[in-house]
This record gives sequence, C-alpha cells and structure tokens, in this order.
Amino acid sequence: MAEHEHLATPKALILTGFGINCEEEMAAAYRLAGATPTIVHLNEVLHGRVSIHDFDILNFPGGFSFGDDLGSGVVLANKLRYRQTGADGRTLLSDIREFVAAGKFVLGICNGFQVLVKLGLLPNLGGDFQPEVTLTHNASGRYENRWVRLKVNPQAKTPFLKGLTTFEVPVRHGEGRLVVPDAATRERIRALGLNCLTYAGHDDLETGTYPFNPNGADLNCAGLTDTTGHIFGLMPHPEAYLAGCNHPDWGQWKRRGKVSDEGEGLAIFRNIVRHLQLHLPAPYPAGAGGPDVLFAAEEGRAHYERRQQREEGSATATADNVFTAAGGKWDALKQHGRQMRKEPTPAENELWQAVRGQKLGVAFRRQHAIAGYIADFVSLPAKLIIELDGGVHTEPAQAEYDQGRTEALAELGYQVVRFTNEQILTQLPSVLQSIASHLSK
Repeated sequence: MAEHEHLATPKALILTGFGINCEEEMAAAYRLAGATPTIVHLNEVLHGRVSIHDFDILNFPGGFSFGDDLGSGVVLANKLRYRQTGADGRTLLSDIREFVAAGKFVLGICNGFQVLVKLGLLPNLGGDFQPEVTLTHNASGRYENRWVRLKVNPQAKTPFLKGLTTFEVPVRHGEGRLVVPDAATRERIRALGLNCLTYAGHDDLETGTYPFNPNGADLNCAGLTDTTGHIFGLMPHPEAYLAGCNHPDWGQWKRRGKVSDEGEGLAIFRNIVRHLQLHLPAPYPAGAGGPDVLFAAEEGRAHYERRQQREEGSATATADNVFTAAGGKWDALKQHGRQMRKEPTPAENELWQAVRGQKLGVAFRRQHAIAGYIADFVSLPAKLIIELDGGVHTEPAQAEYDQGRTEALAELGYQVVRFTNEQILTQLPSVLQSIASHLSK
C-alpha cells in the first residue's frame, strides 16, 4: 500500500444567493475545521458551471431565501426540485440524490434546514424524496433570537454529532417549529433516532417548555437526519459559535478563568471533516494526480459518464471489471501504480509470485486503482483486496486512516484482508490458506 504522510483535505461546497446570508460564517467554520470551503452562487450550479459532484459535502446556509415569501425555504426548494439543469430533464434534486447515494454529505442550517425539509430530503422515511414533515411559524408568534441548549439523541447515527452530548448555540428564526402530520410518522422518526437534536433545559434534559424550546416543535426537535445519517439539518446556528468570545456569557467565564478559545458549535464541523478525512483517500505523491472518490460506484456512474463526455467530448465506456477509478484520474493513477509495480517490496514480490497466473483459482491484479486508492492486490471477480502493511501501519494515525479506507472500500462491495510484511515472508503457506478461505466465501 502506498504510504501517506497526510490525510486528505475535504472539499465543502457552500451555496449562496437569493437571500442566503450565512455563507461566510459557514466557510469560516469549515476552514477552522480543516476543510477547503468554496462559496458559489446557486446559479453557477444550476447553469452547469460548477458540479456538486466535485465536492465532498454540500451546504445550505441560513438566511432568508427569496425573502421567505410563500414560507421559509419553499421557493428555493421548488427551484431545486423543478428547475431543469439539462436537456434530459434533470434537476439539481436529481444530482443531490446521486450525490448522497455516492456516500457524500449534505448539511442545512436554519433556512437551509427548511429547504431540506420542504425538498423532501429530511427525514425521507419513504426514500422517495417527498415532503413528510414541515417547519412553520414559531408557537410564540414571534421571531426568536436567543441562545438555546441542545441535547444529542444517543441513537443518532450521523457523524456530524459523534461524541457530542449537549452544547449551546443561538437560534435566529421565525419559522422553526417542526410539525409532524401524524402519530405513525412521529413514531418512526423517534424509533429510527432521526430526531437527532432536541431542545434542553439547564438540567440537560429534553424540554418543550418555552423559551428553552423556542418554537414549540413537535418532538422538541431542533435537528433531523435522514435514515443514512448523511443528510443533517438543524434550526440553530452552530456556525455562529466558533470562538469562545461569541457566547454572551463570555465575559463572566473569562473572569472565572473558564472561557474556551473554541466555540461549541465548531465541534459539528470538526466531526464531519474528521470523518471525511478518514474515509477519503490521502493525497498521492506529486505528479500522481488527485483521485476522485466513489465515482466508479454504481450510484455515481451516471455522473461519471456525463462528466467524461463533457471533459473528453466523446462517450466513455467503463467496464465494471476493469475501470474501478474515476475516468478523469484513471491515467494518472495507472502511471502511479505502474511505478509501484516496478519497485515492489520483498513481501509484495513474494506474494505476487504465489498468486499470479490464477494459482488460487482467480485472477489477481497488483497496484490497481480502485475509487482513488491504490490496492496492493485485488481480485476483481471475487471483490477481494489484499493489503500488505509495513511498520508504519501500527501507528495510531495510520491505523485510523486504514480503517476509514477499509470502510470506504467495503461500501463499494470489496472485502479487505490485511497481512504484515513479516507474515508474507515467514508464514506464506498459512497466508495463502487464509486468502483461499476468503475466496471461498
């Protein structure tokens, strides 16, 4: 396996325009968390000049899109659902569906959360992207601008909230009250843990009491995820609490020596950036080309083919059993793999001599590109990857990266088996027996 000194830098696309006004704060959050944010006017996406598929996380910031005419988020949601982005009748919603199916993430805050709900992306219990709940006027009948305490549902499966229990952030909305139309939908949301954030009192217990629950939301809901955990929306503003001095009690805390340089809202962005770093391939050496992720997955194939036609001006045929990396990067990765094959380690050479020529009943390729990674050995028909690990793989940071890599490949249907170099060189018969047993599964 190629050794990587650094983790990948996730790319965050932040939409703006039509009354969205929190894009700069959201970009600052991603920058502090270690991602590369890009702010783009929505028209650039709708007119095809920017593709969401070139990013790892799509963001809908807060604001007052279209002046909240017809209701918060309604007009923008309809624009995304019905405004055609191509001659084939595609819409941005079509692209978002592919984006999520390819394992990527979507975040909506305040007005962005309203858009996700009215677009049917949340909670999406039926899987058909049709609205199932709504967000409407606060029960107080007024615009609420106050700080609230949030409690994380321990059943929540989204990486955005990993390791969090309670935290404080501000709310700034007039239409933040979640309304669930019937008891059956309410129970499904609760049973699946999709009600990932609730308003809490000073005792950190969920509450429906005003003003701790500022809008009277059903389920005391402050945030929802979809069933995959890849789409997350919330009414409060974590991007408004990135530094300790953002909190109204900062002065008191400072005098008591309890102030933190980092605001509690930043944790959400750190979580998703860290998750992406562990699941994206690390950068390749200079000249090897930056790999795209998951485009060769079945869910992303339609976008892959369209992009190839745009880039190369011709139709692109992709054989499922050979081209397992994004087409635009295949040549660069192929060159990198070829160089690695010319300089194998002793263990790599030993194992290659033992498995080449279908000696185990299946064909193996070595140093082969898969979804942006270079796999040491892979049997494409058997969907089995064999990785040889040197001493660096015992280090915590590398081990964490390896785990993320294994999970990403597993999402593409590959089984990953690992051996140390020492095992190959001293215990080859037992290694081959282990590989054979995995092939027979």
